[in-house]
Amino acid sequence: MTRSPVVLLLMLATLSLMLSGCQTKAKHEMPPLQVSLVSASTRPMTHYEGFLGTVTPLQTATIVPQTSGILQSVQFTEGSMVDKGQTLFTIDPAQMQAALAQARAKLVADQATARYNRNIVEQDRPLAEKDFITVQSFDQAVSQAQAATAQVQADQAALAQARLNLSYTRITAPISGRIGLAQVKAGNLVVANQTQLAIINQIAPITVNFSVPQSLLSAARLAQQQAIPLPIEDEKGGTVLAQGKLTFIDNSVSAGTATISLQATVPNANFGLWPGQYVQVQMPIQQLARATVLPVGAIQQGSTGPFIYTVKDGTALDKPVQVLWESGTDAVVQGIDAGVRVIYPLPARLYPGVNVKEIRGMGTAIPGHRVAILGSK
Repeated sequence: MTRSPVVLLLMLATLSLMLSGCQTKAKHEMPPLQVSLVSASTRPMTHYEGFLGTVTPLQTATIVPQTSGILQSVQFTEGSMVDKGQTLFTIDPAQMQAALAQARAKLVADQATARYNRNIVEQDRPLAEKDFITVQSFDQAVSQAQAATAQVQADQAALAQARLNLSYTRITAPISGRIGLAQVKAGNLVVANQTQLAIINQIAPITVNFSVPQSLLSAARLAQQQAIPLPIEDEKGGTVLAQGKLTFIDNSVSAGTATISLQATVPNANFGLWPGQYVQVQMPIQQLARATVLPVGAIQQGSTGPFIYTVKDGTALDKPVQVLWESGTDAVVQGIDAGVRVIYPLPARLYPGVNVKEIRGMGTAIPGHRVAILGSK
């Protein structure tokens, strides 16, 4: 049976409408997007802000000789740790030993003279009382005895000075710390109180100096009073090198810069900090007793600001939030209450109004990826 062209066109149009209806029906019947949910929880949060600081030794000692002479030996390894009292340099002691022997001999001779003069006085005393000798002669003997005694005392002082000068030929470390290069080698002449031999820096503990705006003075005082740990990071602020505590706040604000100088003390047991190094000091500037925590990846950026996805009646809804601060994987925002369930992680095809279905057993936060959220009122 032959169909006319008009009939064929009608059949094709009908078939096209049927296929279009099937596709629309299939589109409306797409399965809901599977998502996992995390619940917001409350905990204390602290906001840290980084400030550029300089590492400085707690003490610095410049080693100079206290007596002149030829440097005989260097008794330390350059760049090593030295202990207080450890011998570092030795100056040729021959001249000082000779001076000590001379002072000791003179003392012995003058002691003998003093004893002789005292005996003369004791012998002349009864004679003077019986007028067998003149008063003038006795007084002269007493004066000679007193002069001899004074000379002995002077000799004793000279002997003590000679011993001290000899001790100066052995130069020891006045503090414990890390010593630098020996700036004079053995065989060179060193001059008392002039020649610089080496420098010792005490680096455990060590200090970090930095400045903050005067508006953060109250935060700095609170950090000092509560002994809040201050993370010390590298210059770029990426790696934590040590932990310190704020131990010093300057007694005035700089009028030129409107900043105040602070100092943190770091135990530095592993020598992670080095004198002269630039670092980032993370100082707490704000604390929240009740902050709500979510994974940081749950926050999205939209045209009107940050928002999160929640679920209501099987539909994804966007909810705006206000970011108060960010720190690493954490961020503090405002606009959501504790206990609200938020979609995380975020699927690629997620958008407001799409049908979603929760994947059970995945509604817990991922450690290390959290967002602190201040509960809305």
